[in-house]
Amino acid sequence: MVLAGFVNVDPASTDAVAFPLATGPNVVRSQISSCPHPGLKPGRHKRTTIWEGVERWYGINVPPASVSGKPLPMVLNLHPFALGGNPLYRRIWRHESGLADVGNAEGFVTVQPDGTGMPASWNGGEECCGEASANEVDDVGFIRHLIDLVAEETCIDRSRVYAAGMSNGGYLSHRLGCEASDVIAAIAPVVGSFSKELTCDLDRRVPVLQISGSEDNLDSRTESVERWLDLNDCTGDPVVTYQKGVATCHTWQTCADGVKVSHCIVEDGGHCWFSDIVPQATPGCRPMDDLVSQEMVWDFVSQWSLP
Repeated sequence: MVLAGFVNVDPASTDAVAFPLATGPNVVRSQISSCPHPGLKPGRHKRTTIWEGVERWYGINVPPASVSGKPLPMVLNLHPFALGGNPLYRRIWRHESGLADVGNAEGFVTVQPDGTGMPASWNGGEECCGEASANEVDDVGFIRHLIDLVAEETCIDRSRVYAAGMSNGGYLSHRLGCEASDVIAAIAPVVGSFSKELTCDLDRRVPVLQISGSEDNLDSRTESVERWLDLNDCTGDPVVTYQKGVATCHTWQTCADGVKVSHCIVEDGGHCWFSDIVPQATPGCRPMDDLVSQEMVWDFVSQWSLP
């Protein structure tokens, strides 16, 4: 069971509270009480739209909680390089990320869009990746458009839209935090970095969870965290807020507007969406329960909303 803001722990273990309850203007206070339309029924829904003259595919997973008629949070599930663009790759990423399953259990809408090109990629900045970066695709604009489309037919709480993704999808998550902080409440990139050339004119401070493997370009991930510490005016030393086996999370809790920045590192971990999902499709990755990315992502982002 996943608890918003916490990780279950055994009092006799060394596990700690992952993300202590936050305070400040960005913290979830209450939801809008009702929706202007009934919204889609629970289940998976496939859609396409045209953006910059190109057909773009996206899937919407609506949880059973939608029958309550209350607006639900929404999590963008941004695939890594290549794991989009056709039905097989979409199924692989939906299974490996596990976010839709957590959404069904916890009551949030999961939206899984495709990047562009083949292999499918996102423009996360000059550093990553593929055709999308080379062609300067406006993926931030596409995500803004996508949120509008989903809101037209799904009962979502637009103050609680979050971005999570792996690798290339993690790069885009960082970019969305930088360039779309007016619509994205919090970000949770996994083994993805903040492209160095991006400059941010933030509408607000952005809560950030970075998940990294110690053997996967950790210097770049650490530099990304340091940039967010600067952007969020964080001060003081971090505290260990989660420790289990090979996984440890350090959280900076004294940032402007009450936001937090957390960096979770899996010792000896590679380029993986760390989780207990079986099988793991990414080469070199194995199931683990020391840190389950999809649960950790929701535990963190679910604390936050737009002011």
